[in-house]
Amino acid sequence: MKNTRGFTLIEIVITIVLVSILSGIAALIILQGMTAYTGEQSRSDVHYQARIAMERMAREIRLIRSQGADITSLLPADLRFTDINGSTVGFNWVAASKTLNRWNGAGNDVLATGVTAFTFTYYLQDGVTTPATAANLGCVEIVMTAQQGAETFELRSRVFPRNF
Repeated sequence: MKNTRGFTLIEIVITIVLVSILSGIAALIILQGMTAYTGEQSRSDVHYQARIAMERMAREIRLIRSQGADITSLLPADLRFTDINGSTVGFNWVAASKTLNRWNGAGNDVLATGVTAFTFTYYLQDGVTTPATAANLGCVEIVMTAQQGAETFELRSRVFPRNF
């Protein structure tokens, strides 16, 4: 009888084919998981950045000192005013760079990037009648659409300044 140590060529080939099939299946499962993770991460980034920008604008718009001279700009993509501390504050959207900025009195700070659409709408005290002027402003509606890659997210908020 011969010494029968080792594997035959057929056994090795079958083992390699089976391991290849299992590796391919495992790679597909991992790829699907990574695709789902990156998609969710992209949606999360868009949502987080847009939400933080919206909350900051709403918080600061509530602090407009008074109607009239304290509001220096009421444009669809630009709002500037004096807050209760006497600081000049404003927000503007630059469509070309898709950037939402906050005016700090000396320059612009970036609030959010990837903002594909943005508008301020100004209402009277009743919250229905538009357009309002600086002298009779009662409510500011903010509509913002942010996009990152294929993910788009829209936020809408109405803000009533506290001091009038």
